[in-house]
Amino acid sequence: MSVTPQRMAIYRALLEAEDHPSPDTLYRRIHRKMPSLSLATVYKTLDALCALGLVQEASVGSETKRYDANLERHHHLVCTECGGIMDFYDRALDAVAPPRRLSGFVAQGISIQVVGRCAECARTRS
Repeated sequence: MSVTPQRMAIYRALLEAEDHPSPDTLYRRIHRKMPSLSLATVYKTLDALCALGLVQEASVGSETKRYDANLERHHHLVCTECGGIMDFYDRALDAVAPPRRLSGFVAQGISIQVVGRCAECARTRS
């Protein structure tokens, strides 16, 4: 993959983001400073970065793909109110092993999602 200013800006924005942005969110953030950036470039770059193992898709059950450049072992807190996703570290959860009977499915790892309301939503909607 050749290094271009657009690809570097997308990767840098992901490294700086803590909110697991969608492609559209990344586009809006970067487009302000780089008006020549297209949404198609964002999508293609995210696919390439995933294929290279530099970022991962944060699978949180939403219709919109979200991306994470944090490749450390971690889990996610998912807010059902605002849709926020936060990284969560817990050694006990890290120790959970994949089930043994997976009917031919080959597990590559486990990522746990804790679903509920974030502190901000719990505070404002109580």
